[in-house]
Amino acid sequence: MTKILLALFLFTTNVPMVYAEVMNGHQVRKLYLKRDDIALVRTAVGIATIIQVPDHPTSVVVGDLNAFKVEYLDAAITIKPLNASAKSNLYIYTEARRFNVSLVTVAQGAADFIVYLEPERKVLAPQPKSQVERWRGFRTEKTNGSLKMKIRRLGVVADYLAVEFSLSSDKEMKFGPDWIWITQGGKSVPIQGLNLSAVKIHPGKEVLGGLMVRREDLLNHGPLVIEVRSSVPISIKLPGVNSWMK
Repeated sequence: MTKILLALFLFTTNVPMVYAEVMNGHQVRKLYLKRDDIALVRTAVGIATIIQVPDHPTSVVVGDLNAFKVEYLDAAITIKPLNASAKSNLYIYTEARRFNVSLVTVAQGAADFIVYLEPERKVLAPQPKSQVERWRGFRTEKTNGSLKMKIRRLGVVADYLAVEFSLSSDKEMKFGPDWIWITQGGKSVPIQGLNLSAVKIHPGKEVLGGLMVRREDLLNHGPLVIEVRSSVPISIKLPGVNSWMK
């Protein structure tokens, strides 16, 4: 059984969104309707179209009795047009609600075989994943000439690994965000977020920074290396990924 899911708009008053499922070449559609929506059902001479409602219909009212033959059994209503230009409206009353239908007659190849009418489903907006955030202290530092880098702590934020660090110098220097790199096994790892409190280092004042890398971008569970690639390079080895939360 081949199933193709199509999203179609019906060009009628109070247009409902229709989800159509095509099975073995015969069209079967399921419509989710608000109370005042009008469902378009396509019939054809020589075809019996079934309209299925969720519960037992208590009555069925067709606008033009000379245009369609309407029968119902349990929760299924069978519609047959009596001529090639037949069209009418149809009301289906159940114990729970009323369904509004517009009936048209088309060529056999475009006719509906089965149409399921359902109340509109209440779709809840997906809830954001909780941003699990855990940190561990990890203090180490390295100095090259006048430039010093300190690692302050390591963390896991949802699907990311995070590093907080600071940079300082005993003389004034400009600092470029492109100086900061993360590598693993000698290969660079994409940095997904980099925050800096300043882009110029003043003597006696630290520049605070934070960066995040995505766990799925890591090559393995081995250690990461944070690097400052400048005229005074610094490289600090961080723990293996598995040990960040220990």
